Amino acid sequence: MACPVSVSGHHSGLSTSTIDATPSTIKFDTALFDFDGTIMDTNDIVIESWQYTVRMLTGREVTLDELRTALGEVFAFSMKRIMPEIDFQLAVETYRTYQREKFLNGIHLFDGVTETLAALQELGIKIGLVTSRLANSTYKALDHFDIRKYFDIVLTEEDCSKFKPDPEPLLLALARLESEAAKTIYLGDAIYDILAAKRAGVCAVLADWSVALPPGKRAGSPKPDLIIEHMRDLLKLFK
Repeated sequence: MACPVSVSGHHSGLSTSTIDATPSTIKFDTALFDFDGTIMDTNDIVIESWQYTVRMLTGREVTLDELRTALGEVFAFSMKRIMPEIDFQLAVETYRTYQREKFLNGIHLFDGVTETLAALQELGIKIGLVTSRLANSTYKALDHFDIRKYFDIVLTEEDCSKFKPDPEPLLLALARLESEAAKTIYLGDAIYDILAAKRAGVCAVLADWSVALPPGKRAGSPKPDLIIEHMRDLLKLFK
C-alpha cells in the first residue's frame, strides 16, 4: 500500500519532521505501536542480556551487528540463528534470569511518548500496542511508566500464533479495534515491523531513533512509507 499522505523530507523522499496531508488524504483513525526500541528504550538491557547469554553459554562475544536482527524478533527465532548449538530452554532461562532483576531499572520511555499518546487519546484516535515481547514484562513496563491507560488493546507474543514479519498480529489488532487497514499506521523500529505493516496493508512508519535499523543500515531494507524524527511528529498524521 502507498501511505496516503503527501510528504517531503530528506530521507529518500520520506517524511521526517514535515508531513503535509492533502485535502484528499485518507484520514487516519488508528495508531498501532511496537514496544521495544519504539516507545520504550529497552535497547541497552536487551543487548546486555544477549551478550551475557552468548558469553555464558558459548564463551564468545557477540557483536552489535549480529544482534541488530534480533531486535524486534521473537526470541526463539533469534536463538536458532545466533546459537543453534545451544539448548533453547537453557538459553531462554539464562537470558531471562539475567534480565528479570535489571529490567525496570534498565529501560525508559523515549522522549515525547507519554505526551503523544495522551494527545492521540484526546483526539479520539484508537491506539494499540503490538509487540513480540512476552505479556508479563510488557505490562510491567507499561504500568511502571503509567501508560497502559492510553492503549485500547495490547497484543503480545502470547496472543498470536504467528509473529512479525507475518501480518497476523497487526490484522488481529485491526479486527479487535474494528479499524480499516487504510486508516491505520504502525510505528516500529525494525525490518520486521515494516514488513508486517506492508503485508497487513497499513501505513509503515519507521522511528528514526531506531537502533535495530539505523540510517547506515537502511539501504536495501524494505522501505517504510514514512520516517519520523521524533515521536511528536506522529501527531501531524492525525490532524
